[in-house]
Amino acid sequence: MLRISAMIIAAPLISLDVVSLPIRIVLAIVLTWVIYPLIEVPNLNPLSSEGMVILVREMFVGIAIAVTLQVVNGALILAGQALSMSMGLGMAQIMDPSAGTVPVLSSFLIIFSTLIFMSFGGHSLLFFLILQSFEFVPIGAAFDLDAVILKVMAWTSMVFLGGVLIAMPIMLTMLLVNLCLGIVTRSAPALNIFAVGFPAMILAGLALLIINLTNIAHRIEWLWVEAFTTARDIWVGV
Repeated sequence: MLRISAMIIAAPLISLDVVSLPIRIVLAIVLTWVIYPLIEVPNLNPLSSEGMVILVREMFVGIAIAVTLQVVNGALILAGQALSMSMGLGMAQIMDPSAGTVPVLSSFLIIFSTLIFMSFGGHSLLFFLILQSFEFVPIGAAFDLDAVILKVMAWTSMVFLGGVLIAMPIMLTMLLVNLCLGIVTRSAPALNIFAVGFPAMILAGLALLIINLTNIAHRIEWLWVEAFTTARDIWVGV
C-alpha cells in the first residue's frame, strides 16, 4: 500500500492538483486490492524496528519510480523555456498545476505529452510497472540504496538532454531568423525593429513549432519509453 501510495503521489498525471485527494486514495486502494493477490506479502509487525525500515523502503521504491518518470516533464519544461526565450515569449507565463509558474510553451508541451502518454497506453504501462516493481524488489527485500540513488541521479541528466533534443532544431532556425532580422535592420536603419522584429519572430517560431510537431511527438514518445525502461532497470542488480 505504501509503495503504491508514494508512487501515486509523485507519478506523472496522477500527481496533478486537478486529481483530488479522495480520487488518489481510492486509486491506491483499488490498485492495492488488485495487486495484493498477485504478490507475496511477508508477515511483519509494522510497529517494530524492522517493520519501520521496510515501510521506509517501500516508500522510497515508489518515490524513486515516480521521480524517474517525472524527468520527462522536467525535460519538457526546459524545452519550453528555451523555445519561449528564442521566440520572444519568455515573459508569457502560465500557472501549471504540476510545475507552478511555467512558460506558455512548456504548458503546451506538457499537455501534448499527456496526449501522447495516453495514446500509447502509458497509464497501462504505469500499472504494469508497479506490478513489476514487486518482482524486482519484493516487500521486505533489501537493496543497494546508494546504487539506486546513483542510477536515478544519472537519469536526471535526461532533463537537459531531452530538453535540448526537443528545442534545438527550432532554436537553431530561430537563430537564423534573428540573423536575417539583424541584416535587414542594418540595411534599412529606418525600419522599426521593435514593430517588425518581435511579431516576425513569434510568427516564425509558431510556424516552426507546427511544422516540427511530428518530430517533437517522436522525441517525447522516445523519452517516455526511456523513462519506463529506466524505472524498471534501476532495480536490476541491486
